[in-house]
Amino acid sequence: MNILGLHFGHDAAVSVVRDGRIAAHVLRERHARIKHAISLEFKTIQAALDAAQLRADQIDYCAITSTQGVELIIDDLSGFSLSLEPHPAHHAPCALADLVRAQNVDPASLFVYSLMEIFYNPLHAGSYLHRHYGDAFPEHRTRQRGDVSWFGTIDQYATSPHWPNAPLGQIAASDYSPFLKDDSGRHGFHYPVTVRLAGRVLPGYLIAHHVAHAASCFYQSGFDQAAILTHDGYPNGLGYLSGMFFWGDGHRIRPLTPHHLAIGGLYEEVGIRLGMGDVGPSGKLMGLAGYGQPRFFDRHFVGNQLDWNQGRVDANAWMDHCLGMARTMGYDLKPLGDPAQALAPINTDIAASTQKLFEETYLLSTDALAKIVARMGLRTDNLCLSGGCALNCPSNSRIYREGRFRSMFVEPGCEDSGLAIGAAYWLYHNVLDQSLPPRVPDTHASPYLGVEVSGDAITAALQTSASAIEFTACADSAKAAAEDLAADRIIGWFEGPSEIGPRALGHRSILADPRQAANWGRVNAIKGREAWRPFAPAVLASEAQQWFLGLPASSPYMLFTGLVRSHKLPAITHCDGSARVQTVDPSCGEFFRVLESFFAQTGVPVVLNTSLNGRGEPIVETPQDALRFLIQSALDALYIGGMRVIRRPAAD
Repeated sequence: MNILGLHFGHDAAVSVVRDGRIAAHVLRERHARIKHAISLEFKTIQAALDAAQLRADQIDYCAITSTQGVELIIDDLSGFSLSLEPHPAHHAPCALADLVRAQNVDPASLFVYSLMEIFYNPLHAGSYLHRHYGDAFPEHRTRQRGDVSWFGTIDQYATSPHWPNAPLGQIAASDYSPFLKDDSGRHGFHYPVTVRLAGRVLPGYLIAHHVAHAASCFYQSGFDQAAILTHDGYPNGLGYLSGMFFWGDGHRIRPLTPHHLAIGGLYEEVGIRLGMGDVGPSGKLMGLAGYGQPRFFDRHFVGNQLDWNQGRVDANAWMDHCLGMARTMGYDLKPLGDPAQALAPINTDIAASTQKLFEETYLLSTDALAKIVARMGLRTDNLCLSGGCALNCPSNSRIYREGRFRSMFVEPGCEDSGLAIGAAYWLYHNVLDQSLPPRVPDTHASPYLGVEVSGDAITAALQTSASAIEFTACADSAKAAAEDLAADRIIGWFEGPSEIGPRALGHRSILADPRQAANWGRVNAIKGREAWRPFAPAVLASEAQQWFLGLPASSPYMLFTGLVRSHKLPAITHCDGSARVQTVDPSCGEFFRVLESFFAQTGVPVVLNTSLNGRGEPIVETPQDALRFLIQSALDALYIGGMRVIRRPAAD
């Protein structure tokens, strides 16, 4: 069975799941060169089909999802379109479709449209959402509203009298056992439609945002059973649009209850107010927090939206609290939110206090989930975290070290880029009720799901850029790259399919010697980043415990932090002594051999690893992207397709 997964929201992507396994994943931003790209082009769908070696007429079902409030925008209605009528082949149970029929509701009334209004109504120009999404869909600047093809999406699917609209403690004390007795819960988060794909009509299903997050994580975890928590930056914690608690058991995921968390939205808003930018401020805030002290932390703010005094506490109240304490304590408030003065105490201490609030809230939430699972008579040591908030490495690490669960899994595409996979998985396992495929013990899901680049494509790109570059074949690229690193050269490393998610994991990476403190500044300058932003280490998995403390045995996706044990690694050691660690094993391909060779040459099994991209652009995807970056940057060399590439010296 072949399922096409489509995600139209920010970090839009296409996946193909074949007989329960991921056959392809294409992230639109990498190919369109639009950071956090919204909408899908049909050529992105075709690229995923090509990568999976399938034709459109071999797709059996289509699973469709989006970011909350973001409609489905497509460039070519002849390639993809949908209608609200269920396909004749639809026979799966669907609570929402039953409700629509029983109450004679117009299905069109269920659908949400927001971006078209934001982009094309002058009243919204300059608004937060216009700034937040405008660059992710730059097409709105050159197209008229009538030139854009779009469909609505559904945000609200199901409800239940068993879901308490209550503080986190009351949620933890409630009984969700009824959800184990029938399948009504897990059949409440999809809606049948009819899809037209490249001229063929097939059954499609709209899939709710957070069940797609849950499915993407659980079905890649390797766990037979797990408690699941999803949460992201949706600004309102009332309802389930910011996330839910789930129970995963075999091929079934059972939604338990909304948790009403709003810490993700608060965290993002604080990042914006501290000058970290309107788009993606949370990652910068996480790094900035290490420079400060949580002097403004107040446990009164720990909890969900209902704990926050019946929903009246939000980012405004938190910032008012922090600034009130800062005034009392004599802080200089003038640098507040000034990116040029990011390391001023007012900024770093608000960041550190917000980070601590985030961590304490997440810890309390996983504790609540553990209590729910125990009260239902279930037993598991396994926890899955998904949604954009699962990118917060210090929080993940505290849950690992201090929480009630002994085993944790966070998938590499836990932000919205993984939703295309999750939607397809949810449809395959929960709607169509297909069993899990056989699993290989003691292996983790590969993050290298992008398009495979052929040797011919690399050769053609090298020849096209020959006037600006010189390249030589390497007898052993990994050894040569390690020699360059040991000689303190900064290199680009490009191999195989690209990584899913926002973090480079050794297939589209910039690498440097972590022993040289100056490389912190050198690499930030190459990438055009703020000088204070930290870098991550990649370490041989077999050596990780000797070099870092407090890590899980495996951290292959750079989603946990550990304390650096050695003074030999100044370029990757944050000011608080921590590092965001990627463990590397043979499944990482030739990148593993780079680390092995560097270890053999230097006695250090660690390299500095960051994404191969410049300021404001996505990670490179193609050989042309990588060569363009080399030519325009101060990289010393690029390794690609068995070649060592350098810039051609300028003519005298």
